[in-house]
Amino acid sequence: MAHAELDRLQSCLNFALNALRREMDDSHLPPLSQHNSVEHPLDDPNFLPSARLFEARRLSLACLGELKNLIQPPLDKCIEEKLSLYGVVCTEVLIQAGIVDYLADVPNPSQGVPAAELATKLELDSQKLIPILRCSTANGWVRETRDSSFALNRCARTFLEGQAGRKINLALPGFMTVVETIPHWVTESEWKLSRSPLQTAFQIAYKTPLLAFSWILEHPEFLIPAADHFQVWGDMSTPSIVADYPWAQLETPVIVDCGGGEGGLVSAILDAHPSFQAIVQDMEDVVAVTGSIMEDRRPRDIESGVLKVESHDLFQPQPRIGNEYSFILRHIMHDWPDKEAATILSLTAGALGPKSKILIIDMIAVPNVDATATTTINSLSHKRVDNVIPSHFGSASKIISGSSMHMLAMINGYERSMHEWETLVRRAGLRITNIYPLRTHVSIIECALDTRAML
Repeated sequence: MAHAELDRLQSCLNFALNALRREMDDSHLPPLSQHNSVEHPLDDPNFLPSARLFEARRLSLACLGELKNLIQPPLDKCIEEKLSLYGVVCTEVLIQAGIVDYLADVPNPSQGVPAAELATKLELDSQKLIPILRCSTANGWVRETRDSSFALNRCARTFLEGQAGRKINLALPGFMTVVETIPHWVTESEWKLSRSPLQTAFQIAYKTPLLAFSWILEHPEFLIPAADHFQVWGDMSTPSIVADYPWAQLETPVIVDCGGGEGGLVSAILDAHPSFQAIVQDMEDVVAVTGSIMEDRRPRDIESGVLKVESHDLFQPQPRIGNEYSFILRHIMHDWPDKEAATILSLTAGALGPKSKILIIDMIAVPNVDATATTTINSLSHKRVDNVIPSHFGSASKIISGSSMHMLAMINGYERSMHEWETLVRRAGLRITNIYPLRTHVSIIECALDTRAML
């Protein structure tokens, strides 16, 4: 009896894992193990894998996801999905209760710690703690070394103080209510056909007329966690942005990072390409902090004028005009519905000279049409067999689909497909001159003035 789909997935997974091994060996990386008490180089958000290693890891994850979809009973899948929110809150307990930090600091972290000891040291109830830890075990964050004793898995070290996973923070107080509100908002509410950023699940859940960003500004206690979250979200892509875009081909001497936050991206670009000058633009309350950070980290650049920090509202005309400037919009456009996104892009386009570029750095949502539709950064993925892996890489694209849902619920934004990007760019009087897939979840969409539309 032929098991065609199962056989193709097994073959594809073997191919991907073999490629992963080869690339790790070629990169002189140590073997992977969940039981290590130190981070693996691949765990470091600043580590830039080879293009083929990036592809092999993504393809492996996609194969595993498709295998699970193929063989898991549908009712089990349904129940598991509905229970998945408990995994999120268990992770929050690991962090907030100090469990991760305690397990990392014990003399022999691989041996594990009895739940009773954790309960005593952290003033918790062991009867509550064990189900939470076992749920976290099922999700791979910890392991049960013996009955009711637990140790950290390697991946959980991202939750330690100062690490990137600790700073990712989608869950404002009341955030679960936003999630619960989505079905009502989409199917029954008076706003179900609205695309306004002021008429979303966020406003319903928080009982506020404010834009989500405005609400955060009015609650200063959430500003630092939000800033940390946005910084990590951006930093994930910085190494690949610097390495994979041909910066030397830019014909403009000044790079303007619009909504550039704390200036991490332009700092990395200037380090790699010191011939550029750079400007970080953001809202007035942000640039006061950014200016202080840059004066501390790059005093010579600030003093010489190589790096400037200035306030700018994206919904106002761009003041930096002409051939001297190219502009970066990283994680800006997905924050907004089409009307507002087109306004931002048009106002930036109005400042362009003939040599200027706008670099939109955002996710590209890939419709699941066929495997040949996927844009990749090298030749590994086109060897996939008979469209056995979805063009959006299935499970390996959950960050993109999840981010799209998050932006939709919070502000009626979303992650756009290539067709949707082309439509938005044309609406702003621009044309796409190139697409640069990166070794991360985002791509660079390079745009210039559409001189044909001016004729």
